[in-house]
Amino acid sequence: MGALGSGIKDFFYERFQERVMIEGIMPERALLRLKRAGIGVYKVKKIQKNQILFHVKKKDSEKVFAIFPNVCYNSNGYTPYTVRKMGAVGIGKTFERIKSRTGVIVGALLFCALTLFADNLILGVDFVGTDVYAREAIAVLEENGIKPFSVYRTGNEDLVCAKILSQKGVEFCSVKKSGLVAVVEVRLSPFAEKTLAAGDMRSTRTGTVLSVTALRGTPLKSKGDSVQAGELLVGGYFLTGSGEEKRVEVIARASVACVYETELAAESEEEAFAAAYLELGLLEKDEITNKTVVQTEDGAYAVKIEYTAIQTMNF
Repeated sequence: MGALGSGIKDFFYERFQERVMIEGIMPERALLRLKRAGIGVYKVKKIQKNQILFHVKKKDSEKVFAIFPNVCYNSNGYTPYTVRKMGAVGIGKTFERIKSRTGVIVGALLFCALTLFADNLILGVDFVGTDVYAREAIAVLEENGIKPFSVYRTGNEDLVCAKILSQKGVEFCSVKKSGLVAVVEVRLSPFAEKTLAAGDMRSTRTGTVLSVTALRGTPLKSKGDSVQAGELLVGGYFLTGSGEEKRVEVIARASVACVYETELAAESEEEAFAAAYLELGLLEKDEITNKTVVQTEDGAYAVKIEYTAIQTMNF
């Protein structure tokens, strides 16, 4: 097809996605690594305990294999995860079939028809200015039929902006379609105050306190203290010179050493640990410091996970 055909192909693939499957212990950790690398992950679906299926942009698919190289892609690389391409999706899948089964003229004509149809689609939402109210904005967009992988509905932009403008500190909002994305521009007033969560800071885990750093508020636990889930870590107040309590918004960070133990049936140590990890529900900032998996006399597995829980409030 020459240079023109190559350019059309690049234009097409930059805007569509491929399915990728990651297999291995704790595949959720692999997704976090992709997120930190700036790779957008969409339509995540867990199909087994050790398998996750998701979509990535066509232009990002090779980056996934650069981060998690397989033997078939890089014989010198090593990764605890197996990564496989599962093929193009949506219009991209249709185009792949057409390209392999028809001649140049028929393929070009059908591609033009698909391009015209795709002009009405949106594949994502981009935020300009601030994403402080991204969660609220996405909910409002979906209420008005504007969501990824759907036909863009015009005429509801004013309703969307009206609801976003009702959020505290928002002074400007616009919604428009640009290419294959919906662009939401939100601007905050320069005089808007940042909204802080009110109340005390309570521990979300049971364990031993490693540190408590309070920029605002009164620490109620120190290093080495035991703490139960729900127990106060930092009080939302400070004491005046006369001993009077004055309420403030807490700004603090705490780390707690925790231990999780469970016994469960599994076919292998790896499967037992993966199941225990999922039950534990670690957050992104939490860190595992040690783990042991021992098979019991009745064939089950006893799993012990030691980890550091990181908790913040307005920090």
